[in-house]
Amino acid sequence: MKQVGLYLIFGGVIIFILAFIKSILTFLAQHPILGLALVAIVAGVALLLYSVYQETARNK
Repeated sequence: MKQVGLYLIFGGVIIFILAFIKSILTFLAQHPILGLALVAIVAGVALLLYSVYQETARNK
């Protein structure tokens, strides 16, 4: 019975997350400038993390 309860909880959380992601993507599709800003932020964070990773790998 515990296992069924956990499956229901995880299933509900997954549906909630998917609905939330859908609403975010819909909002960004309606506001392309904000979508572009989000892409720029994600790319900047990725480049920053990559450079930090390279520095730590070089120092080892």
